[in-house]
Amino acid sequence: MTATGAPDDARRAIARRVLANTAAPFAANLIGRALSWVLAVVTARTLGPTGTGDYAVAVNVWVYAGILADFGLGTWLTREVARRRGEGNTPLGEIVGETVGVRLGLSVVAALTMATLAATGHAAGWFGIDLAWTVVFLAIGLVPGAVAASVSSVYMAHEHMGTPALLSLVGAAATTLLGTAALLGGMGIIGLGATSLVITVATASAFIALARRAGLPVAIAWPRTSIAEAFDLLRDSVPLMLNNLLNSIFFRIDVQILGVWGRSSVGQYASAYKIIDGVGGISSSFILALFPMLSRRAAADESPDASLGRVYALALTLLVIAAVPVAGLLTWVASPLSRLLWGEAFLPESAIALQILIWFLPLSFVNGLTQYVLIALGLQARITVAFAVAATFNLVANLVLIPTYGYVAAGATTIATEVVLCVPFARAVAAHMPIQPLAIACLRPLPAAVIAAGVLLVGETVNAWVAIVAAGMTYPFALWATRAVAPDDLAILLSVIRPPARIR
Repeated sequence: MTATGAPDDARRAIARRVLANTAAPFAANLIGRALSWVLAVVTARTLGPTGTGDYAVAVNVWVYAGILADFGLGTWLTREVARRRGEGNTPLGEIVGETVGVRLGLSVVAALTMATLAATGHAAGWFGIDLAWTVVFLAIGLVPGAVAASVSSVYMAHEHMGTPALLSLVGAAATTLLGTAALLGGMGIIGLGATSLVITVATASAFIALARRAGLPVAIAWPRTSIAEAFDLLRDSVPLMLNNLLNSIFFRIDVQILGVWGRSSVGQYASAYKIIDGVGGISSSFILALFPMLSRRAAADESPDASLGRVYALALTLLVIAAVPVAGLLTWVASPLSRLLWGEAFLPESAIALQILIWFLPLSFVNGLTQYVLIALGLQARITVAFAVAATFNLVANLVLIPTYGYVAAGATTIATEVVLCVPFARAVAAHMPIQPLAIACLRPLPAAVIAAGVLLVGETVNAWVAIVAAGMTYPFALWATRAVAPDDLAILLSVIRPPARIR
């Protein structure tokens, strides 16, 4: 007889909720990326390399200021509300209100800093008047952005991911429409900055209205915490902020330094990076979906080698299987793709930058997964150290090489930094499981990739499109023939995704 009842119903309800909370953000993110590409194409075609470079510099400044304004409190708020919302006497309204108050204060400071930088940069001749005003508009947007991000954290803590995903999607659509209209109307990057401010204010207003209607705790209050409580908050939030900051330095500082070569070079490099951002999302959904299972296996009674290590190795193989052909294909079509998206004014620089940058993708996939494995093992502090080492290397290498070698050095340094990041990550992992099987797992797909590349090179003598199709058809068969994914690994994967059997 099959035993059914409350436990099975609860599991099904949890599964449905997890699926809904995963599907909505994934779909919104996918469509949002497509819309951002549309606006990027219009920006490139309208403003050219120099205008695109100016806006990339403004956005870079805004990103750094936003990290400091957030100070890790978004993640902290989600965690704390999720932990405490089941406790009867916990004053969630106070927690949310005080966090929003702190974020607003930090946002005002960050906005004033950005505005001061814009004024100073214009006075010194670093920023043109359009760039300075764009930075000011983005700076003002930090204040309503803090409110919107805080309310989004509350929604996520209550496992209502659909509302933030929907507002994000609506915001992306509105940004594309208004931004395109501003560009075609001749408003330039100032129009893009003003569009960002308008959409941010509208998003914050919508978040507040929907949250109040849903009965979620949303307020603004100045914190009345003791010194001990303030210290606890800083202890929790500072590492989160540092990880975000170091990661952004790792990926974005080259754009600022590349400015010594002129805004045109920045625009060409940033356009190539736009493609990297798009394909980089391939791994994020997979890794985030895998993370809960990694955490369970890390805490299980089995040794990490017998449980977590084997799943980790399989995931590494699957990510490399995806990353290598994407990198190879984009290397192959970099010139026609750049011409199609950005136009002749961006060639050949944007295509060359893409051909270099894209090879950071396999390393990025591996490091991204490893980061979450370390979190599953409770080694978050090791991640901060690793990012600090990588960011320091990235900053020094870019400062030394970019003035001489330009965007080529920036792209090569990005790849080298991923290699540097692998070293402390590997040392941290090696303390908990054998490293050799993991290295073999990364190398397994390479013979199949070499075979597919050979087919591509031979087929190109006949026709480029025929070569791409032939290589694409060859790759999966080569993976099977070279046993890139072993049968026992497939059994592990099936055991992970197979629903639990009913009790008889």
